[in-house]
Formats: sequence, C-alpha cells, structure tokens
Amino acid sequence: MFSARGFATRSSRSLTALRQYATATQIPVKTAKAPTPRNKAAAEAAASGKKLTNYGKIFRPEKTFLHHTYAKILASNRIMLICQHNNMSVTELIQLRTELTAAGAEMKVVRLGVFSAALEETRYANLAPLINGPTCVISCNISPEEEEAESSSKTPKGLGGIRKVVEKNSKMILLGGRVDDALVSVDDMKKMVEMPGIQTLRSQVVGLLSQAGGGRLVQLLNMNPTLLVMNLDAHAKSGGEGEGETKADE
Repeated sequence: MFSARGFATRSSRSLTALRQYATATQIPVKTAKAPTPRNKAAAEAAASGKKLTNYGKIFRPEKTFLHHTYAKILASNRIMLICQHNNMSVTELIQLRTELTAAGAEMKVVRLGVFSAALEETRYANLAPLINGPTCVISCNISPEEEEAESSSKTPKGLGGIRKVVEKNSKMILLGGRVDDALVSVDDMKKMVEMPGIQTLRSQVVGLLSQAGGGRLVQLLNMNPTLLVMNLDAHAKSGGEGEGETKADE
C-alpha cells in the first residue's frame, strides 16, 4: 500500500519540477541520439556502417525483400501505373487481379514507406506525391506491337485493357504512372489509348513517303549523294585523260 506521506512527497517534487520548467527562460531541447544497439547482431551491423531502426534494431528482412521487389517492378516493366484502392474486400481484390491478368498486367498492394524509398532511387521520383493512402501498383510489360494486335479484342491488353478494368471499378482511382520512359497523367493515358498503334503509324509514314510529295522528298534526300558520285566519276575521268596526254607528249 502507498502511504499518504510518500504520495504527498512525490507530488510536491513533480509540482516543483513543473514550476521550474514553466518559469525557465529557455526551454531545454532534446538532442537526437543515435539508436543504441539492442543486441549483439545490431551492434555488429552498426559497426559495419548499416543503419538501425529508431529502436536500435536491424531492419527486418521483410522490408529488404519488399524493397528489392518494388525496385524490380519499377525497372523491368514498360508500364507502371499507380492507383488508390478504397475499402476493397479480399474477394474484390482477387477479382480485380484476375481481370488485370487477362489484360496482361499484375497488381500489387504496396507499403507506402518502402515503395517511396524504392521510387526515390529511380529517375521517376516525381511520382512520389501520388503515393498516399491505400496504394497499389499495376505493372505490365507487353510490347507495343502485341498491345496493338489485342486492342480490338474483347479483352484488350496493355494500357487500354488496364484502363478499362480500373475505370469500371468504383473503388479504384487511377492517379498516374509511367509508360516507357515518360511520366503520364490520367489525361495522357486517355490520349495514348485513342492514338493509333505503332504499326498503323509506321504504315501511315510509309504511305506518305510513297505519295508524290514523299517521292520528291526521297529524291531530294538522294540528290546530294548522287551528285557527289557523278562529280567524283567526272574527276576520275578527267584525271585519267590528263595522264594519257602527258604520256603521249613524252
């Protein structure tokens, strides 16, 4: 049991310390201290230069694994989109992953701190403001040719298929992302989907070059090399004739 006298003594000491803190001309500032290793393994890690958590422990292997996973997603996919998912159940997430797989994509719910750290190590760090709240990443590595070939099918693949799946789900919000080496917004994605495919654009360029104006362009581009060859040929002939005349005079 606590005695009344002891309780009163502790209370008076607390009030005295509080008065001293309140009447002090300069409030003491707590200086940040380096985390103290909590065990032998943490001490060895700190001695080797590795960072410790605020609790003096080694970073968990799970976080290291997630960091490597996120870095691989950012580096090895042609399309990487950032979305926000709101109150989706496990069943809804499974259904969404199934539909995205049919579109040639994969979805992964990310941990914000670890994914932001992986994103900051790339040249796409400007996407960091999009990482907020419940976030998931949709990745796809389908080539532009395959994407165009499947664009008119019932289940298109690539960027068009991903947008179709995400837009019909009211609990998913598409925020932005990366396509090839370009950072894109939602409006940019819409324009890219509406554009003709890469093969169609190539055919149109070839068609333009085959027309009268295009043929003239090709002719002009080939004119300088042709003139150069003709001048060199004429110079060679004139040089040969000069040498023949010199020998005849001798």
